[in-house]
Amino acid sequence: MKILFLKWECFGIPDILAAFEKAGHEVAILETSQEGLLDPAIADKVSRAMKENGCNAVFGFNYFPHVAKAAAKDGFEYYSWVYDNPCVQLYSCTVPNPTNHIFVFDSDTCLKFNRGGIGNVYYLPMAADPDRIEKVCADARAKNAAAAGSARAAAGEDITFVGLMYSEKHNFYDRMISKGVSAHTEGYLRGIMEAQKLLYGMNITEAALTDEILEDMHRALPLEPDPESVITRKTLFNEYVINRQITAEERSSALTMLGTLFGEDHKVGLYTGDGSLKIAGIVNHGPVDPERAAYAVYNGSRINLNISLRSIVNGIPLRCFDIMGAGGFLLTSYAGDMTQFFTDGEHYISFDSMEDMLTKCAYYLEHEDERSGIAAAGLAAIKENHTYYHRVLEMFD
Repeated sequence: MKILFLKWECFGIPDILAAFEKAGHEVAILETSQEGLLDPAIADKVSRAMKENGCNAVFGFNYFPHVAKAAAKDGFEYYSWVYDNPCVQLYSCTVPNPTNHIFVFDSDTCLKFNRGGIGNVYYLPMAADPDRIEKVCADARAKNAAAAGSARAAAGEDITFVGLMYSEKHNFYDRMISKGVSAHTEGYLRGIMEAQKLLYGMNITEAALTDEILEDMHRALPLEPDPESVITRKTLFNEYVINRQITAEERSSALTMLGTLFGEDHKVGLYTGDGSLKIAGIVNHGPVDPERAAYAVYNGSRINLNISLRSIVNGIPLRCFDIMGAGGFLLTSYAGDMTQFFTDGEHYISFDSMEDMLTKCAYYLEHEDERSGIAAAGLAAIKENHTYYHRVLEMFD
């Protein structure tokens, strides 16, 4: 098969291209951007590139409705592998097009679409490329302190979190509160968010948003769905306001507690977009290249944390595959899909509360052999069943 690859500022570019080649697929590349893929003009560009290169199908990370429109119009197949959650474009009216093959990494998301009668949305976990990751890590070790990312990796850390803290000023929730929702609404939202923090593997906040509460939220923060989208206002507010706020609070709370309990005697590192964020006991290194320096961070850290975005109900975030694929030890918030492919206590360790996370951090800092064995087993499992090559075979079977 000859595939047109939509190349934009996404993750996984070298990994998926190497997997296509290994699987025997020929690839032509259309250089674009996320902004370009959201522009209606991309439909004609894709159609023209398909014809000029003699391609049978188009493939890209995440889902873009205008590409789907081109596929439906010209009759070629569109393969989309979505690593974002939420991905608001998945609520486009184009999703059911028979030329679409859409793969999502959260089984809960897949189930929602399938229950709605949309059968061309499939469950497919993310992946890693351990061979490329090892080369990146080896290069970092060899260069040692020659580059900033390598210096960080060389120093190593005891506990590390790599990811967004959603701490930017004027985020949606803060903007909404500052605009003046009622005291009743603010208290109600606080109650359902605190309840959600106690639960993993299900989302209770969307169903709890009553019409009255939602109307008050919308008055303060007038978010509206795209006119070509079937997403409801309730889902929009739940995904982009409530779930992000819960995640921001959980990540902040986790790092604050880690800094308090371990910051004096251990190295606790944070790699995040907001380099100005200060948390006592935590070294904030600022952003890190997610596809190069981050791998060396994962490989050099004794404990790598994953605290999933609350929009992800059961899915395994790409970060988890990256950590395990780098030979790192993964300590993750509970993710139901992990149990389909990996064994808790053998390939990774999960936690179901902040207190559980702290207890397990303390334990594995003191039990190096167990920690190293779990990291090695996780890497072996990735190599055996969870590379990009495995996923290409599944998508194009």
